[in-house]
Amino acid sequence: MPLTPCCSFCSSSNNLSPCDACKVILYCSREHQVSDRERHAPECKVIECARAVLEREEQTVYDEPGDGLFVPANPFETSVGYFWGIIETRDYMQARLTLVEAILKVKTFDAVESAAHHLRDMIRLSRMDDMRVRDLLPALYLRLGRDQDAYDFVKWYITTDHEALFDFGDVHLPYLDIVDADVFESPTYLWAKYHNLAYLASVALLKIRLLSDLVALLNVDYLTAKLPPELLDRVKYYIPSTGTVRNNSKVMTSTDYTSLIATLSSQVDEIYVAISKINEYFWPALLNPGAHLTARPNTYSSPGSEGDMQLQLQHCYDAWKETPGSIDFIRTMHGTK
Repeated sequence: MPLTPCCSFCSSSNNLSPCDACKVILYCSREHQVSDRERHAPECKVIECARAVLEREEQTVYDEPGDGLFVPANPFETSVGYFWGIIETRDYMQARLTLVEAILKVKTFDAVESAAHHLRDMIRLSRMDDMRVRDLLPALYLRLGRDQDAYDFVKWYITTDHEALFDFGDVHLPYLDIVDADVFESPTYLWAKYHNLAYLASVALLKIRLLSDLVALLNVDYLTAKLPPELLDRVKYYIPSTGTVRNNSKVMTSTDYTSLIATLSSQVDEIYVAISKINEYFWPALLNPGAHLTARPNTYSSPGSEGDMQLQLQHCYDAWKETPGSIDFIRTMHGTK
């Protein structure tokens, strides 16, 4: 299930207040914050220190006087879209990514939401995204229950020709402007030209979530066939785990889920095979992650390599782990291939 805001000590969702230092852990009372202090203190300190470094680097960029030729004054205002191209901004960008990495050690809704906000803003500042932070975002959106945003994000990047058709230096061009793309559509475009393991793994998980929701809705139809239609609709509303299905009136009012379930099953199978071909290490590592989750591979590991698998697994594993039944679903598929 997607993460939800709750007390880090007792999981209550009432009267929540953030930790004053790290801002990404919530508590329902002062007593619970004190009780959790020993466990939380180390991660909180790392985040607090990383944020202090970022604030210093941010001030340095704000104070940049510019040279009137190659370095503009205040790149936050004058260099949006090609921020990384100004060498004086790179320490700031590195510090911001370090803060994101520290925040993501905390497995809470607020931590993931904060990390996603930072990464999205880093892409706003530097459209070329030389640091490849875009690879982290789809899985974070899935963890937040923003499945449609994850799919729209992936589709925009996959269907945009980075080398020929889109000028990332032109900030006047529409950017990440795909909205409400069809999550039920064929996924074959995902690997037609551009093989991004992080995106394929995220879409695979999204499709499995859709499939799980449809199977649950089908089962409800079987069990509640004699209910009045208006009552059945109310019951069905609470069945899907994702808003992607719940907010799709055509799907929610369907009287036959079997054909769509068959279509999604076939799509998941296609993506499974595509990922197996693109990186043979990924599915076995998802099922038995072990040391892969703490490995430190080269950021620019070759596509198809074990290092590339480790990078992308670390980006998306929490999203899989937090989705009940998803890893077992792959385990079953893996055993039949």
